[in-house]
Amino acid sequence: MMSLSGFCKHKRCANVGASAFIVFILLYVSPSILRADGTTAVLQSDQAFVRSFLQKDAATADKLLAAHFTWINSAGKRLTRDEALETLPSVANADVRTEGRLYGASAVIRANKGKVNVLRAWVEGADGWKILLYQEVTQVEKSESPGGDSSGKCLNPCQEIPFQPATASEKEAVASWQGVMRAMAENDLAAYARLIADEFTATDTHHDRPYTKADRLAQIQKQKDSGKHNAPPELLSAEMFDLGETVLMIARERRSGAKAYFNSRMWVQREARWQMLFSFNTRIE
Repeated sequence: MMSLSGFCKHKRCANVGASAFIVFILLYVSPSILRADGTTAVLQSDQAFVRSFLQKDAATADKLLAAHFTWINSAGKRLTRDEALETLPSVANADVRTEGRLYGASAVIRANKGKVNVLRAWVEGADGWKILLYQEVTQVEKSESPGGDSSGKCLNPCQEIPFQPATASEKEAVASWQGVMRAMAENDLAAYARLIADEFTATDTHHDRPYTKADRLAQIQKQKDSGKHNAPPELLSAEMFDLGETVLMIARERRSGAKAYFNSRMWVQREARWQMLFSFNTRIE
């Protein structure tokens, strides 16, 4: 099992520029990924995290935040661990039922209500479960065009990125992600489907609801039928965390002529390849 200090040392940055009612619902996961023995512990830690912020209990919060914890609110404001502990900002959707999945020594917990989506990524270390990412996305009432380059040309991120992954798993996850970006630019449904997990969801500020894998494939098919192409957004900077069976990336990206945003993604290794579990996209207002 990878310790908290073990995964933190793999972090690399590219500088280009309450409720006790909360219930943990374990959804379908591949049996090889599910670890039922960790369910209770991560649930308790997640509930304690929510309570500590609601009650402004910095001492408890301090014990639950990972060394490189990141907080991103729905306006795209990003806080470091120290900044979050100093301000203890409000937790969105603190009173809703949560949905969660376990992936080895990491867990993804969601608390969604209406247009407001919340994702919390946890990692298990030698001293228990620690939260690595808290992120909010408030979706629009009616989906809007994300904009971007309609030429379909994709250099960054399809061929090169301003970031160097540190570990073998990070490099493989990045290669998988670049394969997804090329598939989207080239309207290649088969290549896209192979690299996306069945439980994948894409939650974007400019959409009115989370999109499933099937939704994304339908989008690509529609794009293909129209004969049009869209270039993926450029990567501006990134951090990656090698969590053993999963890899987490917190990226800052921008489409041509549009506002930058934070896009967090996680990959899991299945059938000798890395598949993307989610894309969680918060526009920086």
